[in-house]
Amino acid sequence: MYILGHVETATRSEVVRSVDLRAGERVLELMLPDILNCHDWAYEHSWYRHESARDQLIVTHMVGDAVVHYGTRWSGERRRRGWAYVRMGQVARRYETFWTTAEQAGWRRPDAGERDSRRGWAHSLVEYAIDQLLADTGDWTEVFEACRDGARATLRDPDWVDTYVHQHTIPDSSLSRTFPGLYLGAVSRARQPDEIHLRGLALKFGLVETDEVLDWLRTWMRDIVSGIGREEMERALASITEVVAEPDAYAYPTSLKAAALIPDPARVL
Repeated sequence: MYILGHVETATRSEVVRSVDLRAGERVLELMLPDILNCHDWAYEHSWYRHESARDQLIVTHMVGDAVVHYGTRWSGERRRRGWAYVRMGQVARRYETFWTTAEQAGWRRPDAGERDSRRGWAHSLVEYAIDQLLADTGDWTEVFEACRDGARATLRDPDWVDTYVHQHTIPDSSLSRTFPGLYLGAVSRARQPDEIHLRGLALKFGLVETDEVLDWLRTWMRDIVSGIGREEMERALASITEVVAEPDAYAYPTSLKAAALIPDPARVL
């Protein structure tokens, strides 16, 4: 899932009732694991629930992602058998079509690097299709405007990442220094709600963000929604929400205190 998916499941779960995510409150805090590209670190060090709303938002994000990737019930190890992997078959067979079209049209950035793997590409498209369904069926104006404006403000003060490095929230690496700017840059350029995840896909797959490419990605997303079926996607959202609301009931160990704490937020968030 991307931003809309996380906002929707977190809101439905009512885990953080003091925050009105659908009004755009604190959405960037909910998305910190994505912005800082630190999911693996977070699973090892922050896999438990605290009292503060921020900590609850972050863990809620992590639980939602875990369900999509690893399944409704935690098995004790990260085996990729969640909903996105179960449903990616219909997309995976179109791998060559996607990449050949993008390459022949000249849509890949010069610094794009190699193609994503078939599995990585297919499961990402299936995940992000949740956001396309939500964007096409709901009013996301407040969330969109808050994300875009927050991303623009945060980009003006990139040193905030140092706060998290120094407080050992994320490992110090070149990726942790560069990825927040890339992620937030894409969000800041969005002009409507579904462009948040469409530009995220373009970033992920090394594509330029022209209107032609965004329209092309939107068509892919809507084809996936149609192929999977809205009812099944709604069931997936309901399942994710149920686990996010009560993760310990599904063996997700959020009650276990780990060695590190999630610190106070950087001032820009």
